[in-house]
Amino acid sequence: MSKILSESGMKFLVVKHVVVEGLGAFAPWCEQAGIGLDFVEWERGDTLPDAKNYQAVWVMGGPMNVADEAEYPWLVQEKHWIRRVVQDLQIPYMGVCLGAQLLASALGGAVGAMSAPEVGLGSVYLTQPAKEHPLWQGLPERFLALHWHGQEVQTLPPQGLLLASSDHCRVQAYAVGASAFGIQFHSEVEAHTVADWSQLPAYRCALEQGLGATACETLAQAVQDELPAMTPIARRLFDNFCAIVQERWA
Repeated sequence: MSKILSESGMKFLVVKHVVVEGLGAFAPWCEQAGIGLDFVEWERGDTLPDAKNYQAVWVMGGPMNVADEAEYPWLVQEKHWIRRVVQDLQIPYMGVCLGAQLLASALGGAVGAMSAPEVGLGSVYLTQPAKEHPLWQGLPERFLALHWHGQEVQTLPPQGLLLASSDHCRVQAYAVGASAFGIQFHSEVEAHTVADWSQLPAYRCALEQGLGATACETLAQAVQDELPAMTPIARRLFDNFCAIVQERWA
């Protein structure tokens, strides 16, 4: 397990399902804020530590599905671990894409295949409850984000609160309790994200099926063009989550 030492006294644990898909833009912001980071990388054979040593947990995306337990048996362990993090320890949790789906599955929601994958740049719009929610303070009611998924949360877990949707996916963001969140879209995107993720055959296939043979280059340029508008959204989301974490441990 790799580490970045904390200067602020806060330490986050980041669970990565594939090496190439990490915190993205959130990583340097953690460093700037003096937040220490530990990383669990399933591809490299890491194991999950006791989460009680952390102020927050981030669970990132990956090409596998929550039901792929035969191929990825550690998914069973991870879902049990997520349930303990959120329900027993009440540690703030942020799940992105697969991480959002795992949260729903672990807490009694349902995840399944979409009628068609949602891949590319597309609008996300907030629900009415989100407009008063601390995670979304200072954010516009509608904004652009990167989407890259063929599975979706079809039923929220008990006490789940829908916070954002898109035209193709009803559950783009949700909360469970005061400090556990699932975000289906990717706000952590950077200039090199599309090129990095396109190295994974499953991701490249989904991209080309949805957007054509030149999709990687086209989407990479589109993301580059939209970063000036997208990055401030991500930064506000990051700052709001950190404020929730600080309040939890105050």
